[in-house]
Amino acid sequence: MIIDVHSHIISPEIVRRSPMPASLGDIEGAIEAKQDAGIDLTIVGSPSGASTMVPADCVDGYQRPFDQLRSYHDWLGGTVQSYPRNLRAYAYCDVYADEKSLESTAEILRDPAFVGIIANFSGADGYLDSSRCDDFFAMLAEVDVPVLLHAGPTPACGNGVTDYGMLEMVARSCDATLGLAAIVLSGRLEQYPNLRFISSGSGGATSALADRIDFAWKPAHWDDWIGAQRRSKKTSDLPSGPPARLGVGGRTNTAPSEMVRKLFVDTTADGPELHLANLRVFGPEHILFGTDAPPMPTVFRDKVASIRALPITVAEQERIFSGNALEMFDIQDITATEPVTAASR
Repeated sequence: MIIDVHSHIISPEIVRRSPMPASLGDIEGAIEAKQDAGIDLTIVGSPSGASTMVPADCVDGYQRPFDQLRSYHDWLGGTVQSYPRNLRAYAYCDVYADEKSLESTAEILRDPAFVGIIANFSGADGYLDSSRCDDFFAMLAEVDVPVLLHAGPTPACGNGVTDYGMLEMVARSCDATLGLAAIVLSGRLEQYPNLRFISSGSGGATSALADRIDFAWKPAHWDDWIGAQRRSKKTSDLPSGPPARLGVGGRTNTAPSEMVRKLFVDTTADGPELHLANLRVFGPEHILFGTDAPPMPTVFRDKVASIRALPITVAEQERIFSGNALEMFDIQDITATEPVTAASR
């Protein structure tokens, strides 16, 4: 059994009014192509709510009128009901959502068609270490579902990037890297130890930088300057240097290089290099099969073959293909109200 935890579809109403790859509207075509490659179930969602990922198509980057977002979720839930053997869905939630929107997200998740939340690594002016996200994290702890973190149409790190191709393929990977580091340094993984975050984009460069984040937490190379600052009674006598906050460390009490291993990543990266790095840092127990297709022009058989080619056991392959997802998501067979398992497929 293979479960694709990262894919997108768009409603006909959005297709009519917005620019997007045509594949996002071809639901049956995507299902058939995946079935041909042995992919049984796909979890779909929109990382931009009731809009597309084109920045010009968004209002304030992420926000849409409440009724539009609710209409999109109604369509998405109905679509899953039409393909109960092939689809499940994520409910979109703005990380800066107000109380009404957070309550609506919790309500949507009562529908068994929805098995998780899709949210962004960053908002228009910051990352998930912002106090503006406190209510979002409190809601996540209450609903207790996995969260697919995905770059939004205008990631915070993309400010000043005018080439859309670079924004889409490079800045959004940088957003994943910064977003995961912000979560780890913020202490939220200690505050909410049961939260489960899956990073799209295979975690960006997190596996390459996991140990280096420790220096952002406790920058030993600034110890001399920090010591002088603390010993001085006249701050005006100090040479100019980094902000006073430097050296205090993040809000996590545990080394980020250890905390980062609580995160999960998908397999959307192309080529074996990042998969191998992720195996070293996260292990096969924290990697889930994901294609980002639609809209990415993925050859599904090649994607499946790339995971089978990794230097891991067959049992570890099966964890990546479906075992981890089945443990993480409450996936019910909508037609029979029975849990979906590898044997039942």
